[in-house]
Amino acid sequence: MSDHAPQATTGPRPVNNQTRRDAVVNELRRAILAGELGPGQRLREVQIAQQMGVSRPTLREAVYQLTHEGLLEQQPYRGVVVTDIDEKFIADVAAVRVALEKLAARALADDPDGSRKEKLRRSWEEYQAAHAAQDPNRLHQAHVNLHWTVWTASENTMLERLWPTVEAQINIAIMVDESTRSDPDRALHVHERLIEAILDGDPATIDAEVERHTMASAGELIEILAERKKHARDPDA
Repeated sequence: MSDHAPQATTGPRPVNNQTRRDAVVNELRRAILAGELGPGQRLREVQIAQQMGVSRPTLREAVYQLTHEGLLEQQPYRGVVVTDIDEKFIADVAAVRVALEKLAARALADDPDGSRKEKLRRSWEEYQAAHAAQDPNRLHQAHVNLHWTVWTASENTMLERLWPTVEAQINIAIMVDESTRSDPDRALHVHERLIEAILDGDPATIDAEVERHTMASAGELIEILAERKKHARDPDA
């Protein structure tokens, strides 16, 4: 199969062969969150592989990853389709995230020798450097890594074990924010408040910032989905 398929006007775009699997995952995730691949739409393996200019085994690896994240699902007699992520699902995930991230942030702030906060400072410096570089891919990874650091630097064993499950949902929330708002300066300011609260160590302030950070993103995503459904029902509205 040719690696030089023509680029389509909508849906997933061709990807760089040097980073095939991750690039396919990122591009499919972007197309789903941007609404270019709609809820319930079937992914036709041959067509999508040709459109993206990748092999079918590479596409299957990406599909497996996105199925794990919950963006795709396997349906009887239909194959792989785009998941319809409804408002209740988003609200439920946000509620769980708030509870767990409060626990993680408080544990990180309760730092007997300073090593936990030092890990957070280094991760925050990486995020700031990525922001200054104006590299969207680097900034996305630094954003995910910042949340990973909060969880793992807490040194809570159960939180560390739960991270791979929650990471997918955090990744989705970040992708939605990046694809719909595209405002790195706002994101920098929002995270600055969260990091300062954790480093200052006041439990009440930490709780307030974690809740504001997570629930605001969830509320915005719910509004985006509601607007898309409204437009789908009445394109001229």
